[in-house]
Amino acid sequence: MAQAEAGPQSAEVKVYLGRAVSGELGPRSLEAIQLAHRALREFGAGVLAERVADPDYRPGLDRPELIAEMMHRELLEADAGCMEMTGRSTGVGFEAGWLLGRGRPVLALYDADVAPASSVVRFPPFDHCVPFGYHDLMDVGAAVTDFCPTIAAHAAYRAEG
Repeated sequence: MAQAEAGPQSAEVKVYLGRAVSGELGPRSLEAIQLAHRALREFGAGVLAERVADPDYRPGLDRPELIAEMMHRELLEADAGCMEMTGRSTGVGFEAGWLLGRGRPVLALYDADVAPASSVVRFPPFDHCVPFGYHDLMDVGAAVTDFCPTIAAHAAYRAEG
């Protein structure tokens, strides 16, 4: 019943989904972001950059202007971010930093069984960045579900002024 009540309230919430799509990828990052995507949709959030949850998605190295334009539009629209940050990627770090720099909450997911690409992912210097290290992929959905009320509260605060 609580989820049914949360759904309509969260319909206006938009979350930017991110993960490394080139460079050194985390071994379970695609599966983790797919589980996060599912949890966000079940919550009723609008998901931006859904393409990164598609196993057939390839980075737009041959069309950087198009990717930059899409990223810019989606980041401006986002109330929050949900990023899988196990791999080494300047792109996902840039996206998370852009959101955090504008005071928008970010859930930083990372594979706790892999050596960290950066200690910043595990110990972020921002209060509104929530790190979550998963050992079991099945824990990702619950972490996203726990994060969703933070997103909804932040979106409501931004809407007020």
